[in-house]
Amino acid sequence: MVDPRSSEGGAAHQARRRECTIFGVVESIPRRLVFRIPGVALVGVLFAFASMSVVALAGPPPLLLVYLIPIGIGVWVLRTRTVVDAAQIRVRRMLTVRRIDWGELAGLRVAERKWVRAVLADGDEVTLPCVKPRHLPVLALLSGGRLPDPTESPSEAPVSPAEIASETGANI
Repeated sequence: MVDPRSSEGGAAHQARRRECTIFGVVESIPRRLVFRIPGVALVGVLFAFASMSVVALAGPPPLLLVYLIPIGIGVWVLRTRTVVDAAQIRVRRMLTVRRIDWGELAGLRVAERKWVRAVLADGDEVTLPCVKPRHLPVLALLSGGRLPDPTESPSEAPVSPAEIASETGANI
């Protein structure tokens, strides 16, 4: 989920950086975007907490530890996110935060059509939580031209089949 109204940074997160024209409509681009798990996932955590009450309250006191499972899942839902701005990408997991400057980034890799991974200049890959392939145009826009937009058509003229055949030496 893309949430332009992050709870981080106070009122500064609502400031706009520049304007973009898409299909003749002028839209303002936020300074940063937050990709996170939708808050409705906490409903499932509450349901799990209530369901585990049957087990936890019916048995001996050590069974109260089963409450740690939904509490841990709730913390994971609230903590996990990717924050993208003009200076860097911040990957926030349950216990760690990793900052990736745009200069460290060699590119992005889409794995299995559902996960986006940042490929660093040293060859390491970092999974970007909650970022999906459909978000790639937004990442390209916020990168300030450091990443190519995959939805834009190439600026070159289309290549005809005759030109391909002449380059490869094949007969058409």
